[in-house]
Amino acid sequence: MTMTNSSKHLIRIAACAAVMLSLNGCAALAVSLAGAGAGAGISHQVNGTASRTFSEPLDRVDSAVLLTSKRLKIDIDTVEAVDNGQITKGKVGDLAVTIELQTLSSNLTRVNVTARKNMLMLDGATAQEIVSQMERSLSNLASTDNSRGKAGEAQSKDTRYTPTDTSSSKKSNARSKKQNTI
Repeated sequence: MTMTNSSKHLIRIAACAAVMLSLNGCAALAVSLAGAGAGAGISHQVNGTASRTFSEPLDRVDSAVLLTSKRLKIDIDTVEAVDNGQITKGKVGDLAVTIELQTLSSNLTRVNVTARKNMLMLDGATAQEIVSQMERSLSNLASTDNSRGKAGEAQSKDTRYTPTDTSSSKKSNARSKKQNTI
């Protein structure tokens, strides 16, 4: 039994169509997944803001901001009270860091962190790491509170950032370092 040219041609077309149809679904899936991943990356780089909502009151999240700032060596410049929250501004390295806290309810606080190098360049990775470290600080505060009971709760409220004279605090830091080296 021999095949004619038209039969061979018909089989080739059918095989190509079957391959195209089977690959078409994979291509659509791959394009969709690539688009979703690229969209998330672009969104993070374009706005450069890392956000997270914590099921904690503003005062507690503010305590976490202070602990995180100390741990990451972020020099806090200003803390400004705004409607339903506060804005903390500081510097770390060559980045200007802004941490916005917004009260959503008595036990729900939204955090937005921006790390800006200049007018055009944002560092989304650093902003995300600051949020991650805030989560760690909140966890540490919770474990401290559990081990200390009510005394820990009162102490965590006392850790709220209060502006101080930086020149005197730097002098006291220098004195304590000098005492530690002796």
